[in-house]
Amino acid sequence: MPTPLKLLILEDNTFDAELEVGRLQAAGYDCDWKQVQTREEFEACLDRPEFELILADYNLPDFDGLSALSLLRERGLEIPFVLISGTLGEERAIESLKAGATDYVMKERLERLAPVVTRALNDRLERANRSAAQQALRDAHRRLQALSVRLLQVEETERRRIARELHDGIGQLLTAVKLRLAGLNPSSADYGSRRGECVAAIDDALEQVRRVSRDLRPSQLDDLGLLAALRSHLDQQASSAGFKPNFTHEGVPQRLAAEIETTCFRIAQEALTNIVRHAQASEVWVTLAGTEEELRLEVRDNGRGFDVAAARLRATAGSSMGLLSMEERATLAGGRLAIDSALSRETRLSLTLPLVPAGAEQA
Repeated sequence: MPTPLKLLILEDNTFDAELEVGRLQAAGYDCDWKQVQTREEFEACLDRPEFELILADYNLPDFDGLSALSLLRERGLEIPFVLISGTLGEERAIESLKAGATDYVMKERLERLAPVVTRALNDRLERANRSAAQQALRDAHRRLQALSVRLLQVEETERRRIARELHDGIGQLLTAVKLRLAGLNPSSADYGSRRGECVAAIDDALEQVRRVSRDLRPSQLDDLGLLAALRSHLDQQASSAGFKPNFTHEGVPQRLAAEIETTCFRIAQEALTNIVRHAQASEVWVTLAGTEEELRLEVRDNGRGFDVAAARLRATAGSSMGLLSMEERATLAGGRLAIDSALSRETRLSLTLPLVPAGAEQA
């Protein structure tokens, strides 16, 4: 099957241009080509750089190949540029390569043209792939830096929150109980009521301990598994935020590998937290589905939506790390995360994780 090729030819001789195209077509290229002869025509083509390759005659009556190459480089265009000449000597050939030409071909040796073009196009593809990989690496590094900074901030914030919970809540309750117990007199008339107050205060303190512990890690996740923990958390969030919860599941084993359960629960937890804080949703749907190979989670709400690209930029800048932390969790577990949303429409989070049976990670 012919290889499509968008080709720009800078050549004042139409016969020579047709010869070059003929050589490429014979080598399997389907050329969509345009011939130009002047600087003005060449610059007009560069203003809409749709071409994949440029063939340029070294000598033209009012223009030349090296000047054309200079114009191409000034615009920062990475289009392979091959010089064609009938009189190009070795010294000028070296000069053209130093100036940035991809290669050169003598007109009396046009049989070299197709291999030169193939190599130039392959080199361009390799450079583009390498550039994309380097950019992806830089982006990942920036995300990692932002996530590391945010992780330290979140850790310190969480420590302050727990310290405040212990001091202001549980600590004060226990202090009050201590003082009441110190003043208890079994022979006094109000002994029974004051003892009851102490028991109630201790019960209150125990409930606060359970709440702090549940916030750190729900016991249901370890004791009963992902389904029970996720359903319980959805109901709790719905009760506090006032939205209607919908929970469905199909084909999910009772227990999964701990890493998979934790990753899925934490991502769902973050998604529900974002819904409560920002979405103003009246209804939320959480769906879990399992196959032999993977676990799929979907969290959907009918709230006001958001600009995903803008949120990702803010997260990379260190503003809010919820989105990045979910993506990092999914990646570390070998999964994929996708978020589909826009302003004034529903938001849909989709997570896919490899389904590893419980205990397999120790095998």
